[in-house]
This record gives sequence, C-alpha cells and structure tokens, in this order.
Amino acid sequence: MDYPKVRVCLDTSEDNLVDELYTPCFEWAERFDRGVGYFTTGWLTYNIAGLSDFAAHGGRIRLITSPILSQEDADAIISVEDIDSTKFARFEAALLQNVEALKREMQADIMNAFSWMLYDGIIEMRFAIPCEKLEEGSFHDKFGIFYRGNDALSFSGSINDSRHGFQNYESIKVFKTWAGTQEYVDADISRFEKIWTRKDRNLRIYTVPQAVKEKIFELRTSRRPYSRPISSNKWIHQDIAVKTFLEKEHGILAMATGTGKTVTAMKIISRLFENGDIRRVIITMYGNDLLDQWAMQIRENYKTKQINYHYGPQKMMKNFIMHPDDSILLLSRDSKNLSKLLDALDRFPGNYRDDTLFVFDEVHGAGSSSFVENLAGRISPYRYRLGLSATPEREYDEAGNDFLLNEIGEVIFEFTLQDAIRKGILCEFDYIALPYALTETEKRKKHDIIAAFNAKRENGEPVDEKEMFTQLALVNKTAENKLGEFENLISHRPELLKRCIIFVQTMEYGMKLQEILDRHSDKYHTYYADDEKINLENFAQGKIDCLLTCKKVSEGIDISSVTNIVLFSSDRSKLVTTQRIGRALRLDKNNPDKRATVVDFTIEDTEGNDDNADAARAEWLIELSKTRRSEYEK
Repeated sequence: MDYPKVRVCLDTSEDNLVDELYTPCFEWAERFDRGVGYFTTGWLTYNIAGLSDFAAHGGRIRLITSPILSQEDADAIISVEDIDSTKFARFEAALLQNVEALKREMQADIMNAFSWMLYDGIIEMRFAIPCEKLEEGSFHDKFGIFYRGNDALSFSGSINDSRHGFQNYESIKVFKTWAGTQEYVDADISRFEKIWTRKDRNLRIYTVPQAVKEKIFELRTSRRPYSRPISSNKWIHQDIAVKTFLEKEHGILAMATGTGKTVTAMKIISRLFENGDIRRVIITMYGNDLLDQWAMQIRENYKTKQINYHYGPQKMMKNFIMHPDDSILLLSRDSKNLSKLLDALDRFPGNYRDDTLFVFDEVHGAGSSSFVENLAGRISPYRYRLGLSATPEREYDEAGNDFLLNEIGEVIFEFTLQDAIRKGILCEFDYIALPYALTETEKRKKHDIIAAFNAKRENGEPVDEKEMFTQLALVNKTAENKLGEFENLISHRPELLKRCIIFVQTMEYGMKLQEILDRHSDKYHTYYADDEKINLENFAQGKIDCLLTCKKVSEGIDISSVTNIVLFSSDRSKLVTTQRIGRALRLDKNNPDKRATVVDFTIEDTEGNDDNADAARAEWLIELSKTRRSEYEK
C-alpha cells in the first residue's frame, strides 16, 4: 500500500497544509474523524478538491465541534443533566440561527458543497458543550484521524477548520501507525471515540436536530459539486450501518420500519462468518410471525449452516447447545429461555463469548422488567451484540433503557422515517386528525381514576403512575364519540376502507366499530387471535379490503399494499405509533404512485385529560407528513 507522504511537523509559515496534509490524506483515506473547536465551511474552500475525490470513493467524515451559542443559551443547555424538550427547543433554535449565519457568510458554491455532503452522509456532525468542571469553558480541541483499513494517521495542533485558521501562524504534529508512532495514533482514536460516544463526563454531545438538517438541505442547488459517491443509492444506509457495527462490535441500529433492518443484520452476520470472527449466531425476538420471517430469510441465505428453531412448537435449543459451531439459533425471547441458554453457554470451553453474535430484533422489548431483573450483567460480556429497532427507546422506562444501554449498547446508527421518505424508500403520506370529545360518563371515569390514585397516595399506599396513565389512556382509546366522527369521515371518503388496517384497543370496542363497517363495506374482517390468521392471509392476497385488529399485528405484518391506517387505539408511545404507520408506508411495486393516509383521533377538551398525549402525537405526525421525497432522489 502507498501511504501518504506527510512530514511529522508542519506549519503554516513554511508549508501548505492543504497540499501537504489534507489532499494526500483525503486521496488515501476511507474515513476522517475531526475534533475541532471552531469550524466554518470556509475550510471547505481550501479542501474542496481533495474532498471531491474523498466523497466520490465513498469516504465518510465524523466531525465534533462547538456550536455557536450565546452565553444565555449555553448556560441554559448545560444547566440540566439531561436535555429536556424545552432545552432541546432552545438548542435547536440556536442552531437554526447558525444556519442563517452560514447562508449569509458562505459563498454559494461552498454552501452547496457542505449541504450536499451532509445530505449524502459524507459528513456527520455532533456538537460538544463542556459541563461539570469544564462548564465555564468551551470545546477547544483540535485533532484529526485519517483511516484506511487497519492503518491510520492522526494529527494535532492549534489550527481551527476555518479560513482564518489557515492565515494564522499554526503548527501541527503528525503520527502514523506505520511509522513507529502507533501509541500516539491510538491515543487520538481513543479520545475521539470517548467524546463521540458520550463517555467523557465533562462534555455533553448533541447530534444535529432533524429540523436543522432539513434547513441545511435546502441550501443545495440542483447538482452535487462532486461525483456521486460510488455506493450512494437509496440503500447506502445499510452499508453504513454494517460498517459501523463491524467497527463498534456492539450497539443498536435504529432503522425505520421498511428500511431493511433484517437485510442489514444478514449482511453483518455474513461478514462476521466470512471473516472467521464468529462461530455461532443467536437471533431472539418476541412473536412467532417475526421469527417465521427470520427463519425464511435464514434458510435462503445460510444453506450450509445448521439452523435450530426454539419457538412455538419447535424446541431445538438442546441441539444448538450440543452442536453450536457453524450454527444459528432462532429463539423466542423471554428471560427464562435466554437465561437457560446463557447457563449452557457458560459451560462452553474457550473464547465462546468472543465468537458468538447475539441479535436482538425489536430490541426495545428486551428492556422488560423480567430481563432487567434476571439478565443484568449476563449479556454484556459477549463481544458481538446487535440490537435492531425502529424506535429503540422505551418511553417512560428509565430502568429498561439503562439495561439496553449496559447490556447491548448505545444507538450507533440511526435512519429515521424522515430519512426513508426523503430517500424514496418509504412513501409520502397524508395525515387526518379527527377531533373528538369525551362523554360526561367518560370524564367522570377519568376523574374517578385520578381520585382513586390520589387517595392511595394520601394513605401512604404504593402508587404506580404508569398504571394510572394506562387506565386514563384506555378511556381515550375507547371513547364513544370517535365512532361517529369516523363514520362521518368514511361516508364522504369510502376509499379509506380500501387496503386499510384499523387498530382498536379491545375486541369489545371493535364490535361497536363492526356495526359501522357493516354499513359501509362487505370486504372487511377481524384479526385478533391465531385462529383468525387466515384473515391476515386473505388480506395480504387482496381478498379482504379492510382488516380490524388489536396490537398483535403491529410487529408481524409486512404487506406492501397497505395504504390506509386508522388509529382508534392511538398510543402515547411513539414506538407503537411508528410501527403501525410504518405498515402503510412501504412502497408497492404494483402501485408506483402510492400515497398513504393515516387517520388519527385527537381529544378536543383537555380538561381532566392526563397530559394530552393526543396533541403531542398529532404535532409529530403533522410534521412527519410534511416530509417529501427529495427531487434529487426521483
């Protein structure tokens, strides 16, 4: 391999840092990590030639820098341990002002280059704000690492990534893995990863909010100022996710429904088997439908592997334990099953924890109380741990989230619904929010629920607030007035019952809805239990227009022809809502112009309402429905 010829010490007085450092390194490298106190896109002016080559061969940049904040904004943000919605809004607003400043200050061509690189994923930015003992200061470090394969070149010095930085007298020191300075390179790599992964307790690290990204994307002109990255296509996120996991070896891929979580996991499994890094794979999740989908994929792709099934009526864990090498186990996820398996693995000789891959699909479910109680500290010793989910965070469950973080790892890659719609992987959709009011009886019921919990609290009895919110939400989810509003809608728009899934909370409420559906459709059916699975199959084949169901179908259906979703059981959890609407956003090869519709319900009167989760969900869905496929991806 030809290494870049870069001297160990460079300065701006005698040397051209662009020609002697950046350009040769960008031509050589696959990745570039940069921590810098002050970054402006004026730096791009000097480096656009090298960056063009870097972008064209699929290079990636991770950038940590300081946001430009007023002292008031900075004080507000660092004043809390975890950024809440109010502080986040303030942070977002400050960054939006940064974008406006960039528009004023940047040359149009450089502005275009920067926004395209952010859009293509060539540049990923995070912001560092000092806290704790450093909260009076700023993030002022200046170092970088170029990578190619197992080799790396790092540098450190006083220069900022700005036009002015190149005009000052500045110097840098250069270290190379191939030139006897490995330990210095390793130290820089370790320091960058510590900051990037939020492990430095004196720094708070924030990603670029989606609203800020969208503003920056608007700065693009119609053409990239560089050749389109070789691997740049609508599915490039899968390759980036694979690469990220292979580097990190554990963590969670947060990928929207329909963007290829399973395919990505299969690529990871293949790479690890091909490299000889693993000898066995354990894939675990809850739900026979999902396990069946996995089983089909595994059988198609790994014909030479021993495949064992331990879910439903199939009980093959013992066979896997007896013959674990070159083997794959599909395991129904419950803490007892997994505990039994881990007990067996503990008796294996050798480095079994280093050559076993655990895959947790719908990983949010692995944060349940039974997992927290029975499996803490038992999964984390394994080298390879992969979590998959569209929405990995367990809302209102700190213990469950801590368990996932400690046992499986942090979110190491994210590809959102917005990203997927913009890239043309998922379709655009319209959002209809039907207002409804609670009846007097329902209002009294909610009042009684709150009063009962308050009485318990006053009497010193243990109170589960989550249970209270669950009971309050059930009143909303089964509200009588939703039915009339829905019938009025479909009377005017009967097409909404075509290729439609209606989610209700209970079968009892579903029976009330059936009376309405009987008046408007003769091609609907229910899907509540396993004995009605034939109705799901008929719906998939187009024999049924409309499917009425509870929660069960949320994580098991993959029917691209679904066009309409009706959320009678609208959930305060973004996780559940994301999974449900995701069923309608998949592209349909038989309907290339597909546009989905999501029908939701929002309570009108908030008096006596718990926290008006309806309004928060509606605000999110309204914004999401505004996302458009980029003209550059058409």
